[in-house]
Amino acid sequence: MTSYKRIGAVKISLQVLRFLSDQKEPVSGKEISRALNIPHGTVMCYLATLEDGQCVSGIGDKYEIGQGIAYIWARYKASLEGKVNRLTDELHQLEV
Repeated sequence: MTSYKRIGAVKISLQVLRFLSDQKEPVSGKEISRALNIPHGTVMCYLATLEDGQCVSGIGDKYEIGQGIAYIWARYKASLEGKVNRLTDELHQLEV
């Protein structure tokens, strides 16, 4: 996939999500802005959009990772478990 263009908005969204995932407590938009060196208004636009997708939860004037991220993780985990089950079945068939 090296030849495809990278999308700046997605990169910034991932930066915000990674920053939030590293925090032990909810943080303000200003804290995120300072840490990532992104204008505060820009950060707030990203937070609003990520909140709409339930990837970020707002708590007063602070933010943390939202349920949408947990849902994505749970689906990924379920997918891996399905692969393990399929491969286990294939191994059992080879033993017969």
